[in-house]
Amino acid sequence: MTKKWSLSSFRFAQSHFRHLSRDRSAASGVEFALVLPILVMLLFGTVDLGHALTVSRKIDEIASSTGDMIAQQSSWTKTDVAKLLSGASFMLQPYDTSELTITVAVNDVNASGSATVNWSAALNTSAVNSGTASAVAIPSTIQETGVQVVLTRVQYTLTTPVSEFFSSFTGQNGYSFDRYFFNRPRVSDTIKYN
Repeated sequence: MTKKWSLSSFRFAQSHFRHLSRDRSAASGVEFALVLPILVMLLFGTVDLGHALTVSRKIDEIASSTGDMIAQQSSWTKTDVAKLLSGASFMLQPYDTSELTITVAVNDVNASGSATVNWSAALNTSAVNSGTASAVAIPSTIQETGVQVVLTRVQYTLTTPVSEFFSSFTGQNGYSFDRYFFNRPRVSDTIKYN
């Protein structure tokens, strides 16, 4: 047996439908539920970017301070340079320093402007061999024949929970930093290394 809709039943259903279509009491809850994941992602992204900017500033500080200290003396011992590089790594704390690499290369510049490594020291990586061409081109504005140039290079990869989560999308597992800094010797034209 089929049930037929009466006119009063139809009007009753129509008035309830209109009432529901105008009812906005739960709209803000639905909108909040839709926007909440975006807000959470923005919050975590901002915190993550803050860590990356802090590390970037620390890496710049390590490169400039280390090169500046090497340039202030006319001779260094291997032990003193090793202590200096180890001490410079503490600037990165509270971040993990096991992935931090610091390379100091004192370069000789010839009359044609090409630079070769005179001596080098490193932390968490191998030092550059003497006689090797400079890893980074030395700007012509600081080149002077017979005057060495100190090249300090700092490399580091910061892995955060957010960057690790998005690594499958971006193809990179963290923020990679590769900074270098140039100094000229302050006391004499060359820096000896024993």
